[in-house]
Amino acid sequence: MSTILRLVEFAIDGGESKSLVPLKLFFAIHYCAFSTQTYLPIYFDHTENFDKMQIGILLTLPCVCAIVAPPIWGGVADVIKNQKLVHIFCLVTAAVFMFSLRFVSTFNVMCIMLFVANFQTQPTWSLLDQTAMTMLVHIGGVYGKQRLYGAVGYGIGGYFAGVMAAAIGIAWCFNMVLGLSFISLFILLRFIPAYQPDDEGPKTDYLQSLAIIWDQPDVLVLYIVVLLAGIMGGLIDNFLFLWYFNLSGNDTRLVGVIIATETISELPLFFFSNKIFERFGTPRCIIFSVIAYGIRMIVYTYAQNPWVWLPFEILHGMTFGLLWAAFTNYVFQSSPEGTEGTMIGLLTAVQKGMGAACSTLMGGYMYEHFGGRIMWGTGAFVIFPLAILFSFIFSCLAREYPEKSAATREKWGSSSSLCSIDINERIAKKNGYTEIDGVPEIL
Repeated sequence: MSTILRLVEFAIDGGESKSLVPLKLFFAIHYCAFSTQTYLPIYFDHTENFDKMQIGILLTLPCVCAIVAPPIWGGVADVIKNQKLVHIFCLVTAAVFMFSLRFVSTFNVMCIMLFVANFQTQPTWSLLDQTAMTMLVHIGGVYGKQRLYGAVGYGIGGYFAGVMAAAIGIAWCFNMVLGLSFISLFILLRFIPAYQPDDEGPKTDYLQSLAIIWDQPDVLVLYIVVLLAGIMGGLIDNFLFLWYFNLSGNDTRLVGVIIATETISELPLFFFSNKIFERFGTPRCIIFSVIAYGIRMIVYTYAQNPWVWLPFEILHGMTFGLLWAAFTNYVFQSSPEGTEGTMIGLLTAVQKGMGAACSTLMGGYMYEHFGGRIMWGTGAFVIFPLAILFSFIFSCLAREYPEKSAATREKWGSSSSLCSIDINERIAKKNGYTEIDGVPEIL
């Protein structure tokens, strides 16, 4: 019995401080709530009856917001010096605007409302990450463990949203966003402390980062791989569920099963990425992951019964968990001191912004005019060969970079992978109080 209780306790706190339980719960519920966005392409197609080109345009809007919105709201938080207030505002408005989409029936109005909803939603992810990092600095813990609860919440939310959509209608997903967001709001207001962000350290703008990339051929080629991987990933993220939904005879349960399968597949590779990098090296891991993307593209091109091809979704662990960790790892190591944050932000903008935007516009047009198989075939026989070519070029150019300075390692935690950041090393206990980066805080 005691063993069972210890397992339950570990499942709740992850073996970390009990003070981090609200943060883990916040991750789980927030990701669970917005996992329903996966069903938007199906909602646009099946309920609103938009054509595939219109769906492609709509799905491009979140990509634009992912580039534009976080820096803007981050700047607002810096100006008013109150990140928590901005976080609360973005969370509330994101939930309300996302819920209101169910009452929109015209394409033009949907474009406006979806843009506004995502303009408020996209910053909540970066604000949550920043909140987590700040709490971990003060309390101690591993960022990857907090993010794990978000992945679990996303998988559970996506699966049950599919079950409920099949039972009572897909519009129910909007109710789920609103209801769970109020729970997230309660946790944020009641249990998440307000910390002032760390303003120390040099800052670099995007123009300086572009100059850095241009001067490093290996990094320049890597960003081309990132862009091509972003295009393939964007096709999967935005059209896979709609494609399988149509092939399965409008069975929303399949979407939920896919989300759960993908979530489970990414966890081990995401958190064992350091050991994999040490064994095979980052360039080889990127090549393996790009090959996994190619296999997925080919499978989707020729798939007839999606339930038969479902096992191939375990490759998501490589194309998302391992590949993203590999990109982050190399960009972090190759970034000059003081530019790490900006370079990683640019990495996100290229993959999830530019790459995903290209895929939604191109994919929507091809899906509408030539059909889904031509769209996936373009990914399999045009984008994938280019991606694997540049991956091999990158592997030839890749080099070892010197270890980061002690100050940088202290700021970012692990120099191998940001997914496994351990903040415990930053905390030194002295005589009844905790000293955090030289600033004592009374316990």
